[in-house]
Amino acid sequence: MGATHLLVELSVFARNVIIARLAGAETLGEFIFLILAMRLFIMSTDLATERFLIQTEKSNLYHALATAHFIVRIRSVLLAVLLIIMGITNTHNIDMLVYVWLAATAIMQGYTHQGYKVQQRQLNYKPAFFVEGLSTFTATIAMILVVGFVPNLMGVCAVLFGQALMRTALSHILSHEYYAVKLDQKTFKSMIKFGLPLLLTGVTMFWSMQGERVILAAMMPASDFAYFSMMFQLALVPVLLISRMTISLGLPAMVRSKGHPEVFGKQLARFQTMVISISILYGISFLFLANPALKFLFGPEFIADYPLIVLVCFAQVLRLCRSPQSVAAQALGQTDIPLKANLVRVIAVFFAFVWMITGGSVFGLLMIACCGEAVAITAQSALFSCRNRAFLKAIHQKPTDRQSDWISTIKSSSIKGETS
Repeated sequence: MGATHLLVELSVFARNVIIARLAGAETLGEFIFLILAMRLFIMSTDLATERFLIQTEKSNLYHALATAHFIVRIRSVLLAVLLIIMGITNTHNIDMLVYVWLAATAIMQGYTHQGYKVQQRQLNYKPAFFVEGLSTFTATIAMILVVGFVPNLMGVCAVLFGQALMRTALSHILSHEYYAVKLDQKTFKSMIKFGLPLLLTGVTMFWSMQGERVILAAMMPASDFAYFSMMFQLALVPVLLISRMTISLGLPAMVRSKGHPEVFGKQLARFQTMVISISILYGISFLFLANPALKFLFGPEFIADYPLIVLVCFAQVLRLCRSPQSVAAQALGQTDIPLKANLVRVIAVFFAFVWMITGGSVFGLLMIACCGEAVAITAQSALFSCRNRAFLKAIHQKPTDRQSDWISTIKSSSIKGETS
């Protein structure tokens, strides 16, 4: 699964490089604004059906898939309607035909078969690699040809539609299960119960990771916003990649060992050591290589002020260090812990907004972001430690006592998480 995330993130980053080089910074700024708007909607309606399909009982798989397809279809229609409304209201002065292309792309994605994701239950990640990774990579290659001839947003959106078409086709080819679209009320209620905390986490995660960019997108000219966004994305891509890999690789392992506190504790400790080491290496590399990379990839006009690079780097390192405990909390069913940590981070976004509308600088905005990340990681650590005190004691107890104490703690913590 790590290979899929790597290919997708690198392809998306390369796509932005292509747009900046062939269509210009203004087109890139408008495109990023549209992507941010679509991602906000997607994360605001994501019930984590993918994770539900992976953990659901085999006997309920047909109903789970059919319900997941129903949810995906409804979400795609709502996104298309939203995009058309944005076009009618002339949002950001972007051509109506661009919004029509994106609406058609959303509708096409609504017909994706979710069955290829089910194969991850047997740790088979090849279908996901082809459906998600190959389609994104192919679209990036096509971007060179299409945007080279049509250097504007119309060309970019035409490629996105082709990508959605390819992804939908591959999902049906590589899925073994029957494709059905049906709302099973019992399964839907289970999905709501399972996915609502993760949905709220996703929304808060979007604002905690992208909030500053959304603020600047509304206040900066498109070209200036593109300059900042590429520096920000250069820092964000490794963080997203590593965070997704921690979920894909760490979550199944921790779920399997959650009834064995000593094993769970050792896995978490190794996980944290690995992520912190990677974070330090990432931070040092970014500080020295950010501006040379921006100049080489996008052009000399994209070179950023060094104090801004330092602040963006520090904020992303802190965010990355949050991921091991976040994954551990999800494995224990305590999905409210990362949600509350992200809520703390979102409060900083509100202060950043107030700062900017009162005439504040980008430097001050990033200072507020760093403070928000520091408070968020502190809050998450405190919540996780308080919720799982029995785990800290379990290693020192007799072997016969560890299992029962830990399991009882998990049950009580899950109940608290559900009622939070």
